[in-house]
Amino acid sequence: MKFEMKHLDFLDDVEIFTELDAPIWLTSETTTPGSTMDDRWFWQKHVLTLKVGESVDTDFRKITRLE
Repeated sequence: MKFEMKHLDFLDDVEIFTELDAPIWLTSETTTPGSTMDDRWFWQKHVLTLKVGESVDTDFRKITRLE
């Protein structure tokens, strides 16, 4: 899977990543499961389930699945 993440306010801020090198803030791999900072639910249920061409928005970014 390959994703593009664009900042909603700063349109030049674009990041490309895969499920293997996604930002830690998105995967929550360094947080305590179940804590208030644990966003694994968003990563697993909203980002990883996107079909090619689909997008999901966070508060500040739009994540689109490319492949």
